[in-house]
Amino acid sequence: LDCDALISVSKMKTHALERITGAVKNQYGCISGVYKKLGHTQYPNAESFAHMLIELNQKVAPRLYICDGIVAMEGNGPTSGDPVSMGVLLMSTDPIALDTVFCHLVNLDPSYVPTNLYGETLGLGTWHDDRIEIVTADGTISEKELKRKYGNPNFNVDRRKARKKGALDLLEILGVFQSRPYIIEEKCKKCGVCVESCPVEGKAVRFDNGRRNPPVYDYKKCIRCLPASGNPGKETPSAVGKIRELSYKVTGKAKREVLYLKPDKI
Repeated sequence: LDCDALISVSKMKTHALERITGAVKNQYGCISGVYKKLGHTQYPNAESFAHMLIELNQKVAPRLYICDGIVAMEGNGPTSGDPVSMGVLLMSTDPIALDTVFCHLVNLDPSYVPTNLYGETLGLGTWHDDRIEIVTADGTISEKELKRKYGNPNFNVDRRKARKKGALDLLEILGVFQSRPYIIEEKCKKCGVCVESCPVEGKAVRFDNGRRNPPVYDYKKCIRCLPASGNPGKETPSAVGKIRELSYKVTGKAKREVLYLKPDKI
């Protein structure tokens, strides 16, 4: 980019894949057209998408990151959520630190956000509180004071702990198996909400057989954005999911086994 400095201005929102979208995710807007749509299929899960976002930020290299949280979005983000007043503007030269403060404001563990973890590992920034200084108009404050004065503990965001990653997840990360949405024909109202919501140019879901019949998916175009589309359809369990369910039945292993990722402070 031919400019003296690049300033990234994002909106404080939830994200179906990465939990939040703030300073780091905003640079995905630098990718346009068909390449932006292809990115969702090339990086279909939270880990691979986060890794790509970190490398993108390092390439674009904004000098300052600003996140508008005056009115944020909670719930079914990043496109179909609900507005909520937060009354804050966040600014930093470190996008990982900014997103970490975002997490604290909405009572979300920063270590649950893949872009935070990969961002520190790859040298983009830090999510560790002892390395982050929070400065307001009234001076420096602690994380506890931040939450008390500006936080919203009822902010609707996914706070579930991450499940342990296993060999089967590697297949999903590599894109060998992927889930895909489909229409439950007997429940479809032919309202067209899914068609109107589809962000893909030329539409990945269309009324190819007329409005009296349910829409049909073009899986070559589909970017699997079902959580944000308002689509009344259903997502097909991936082959990995089916294999995992079978392994649970055979081994008796608990379905909800999780790993609480919170590295010690350095």
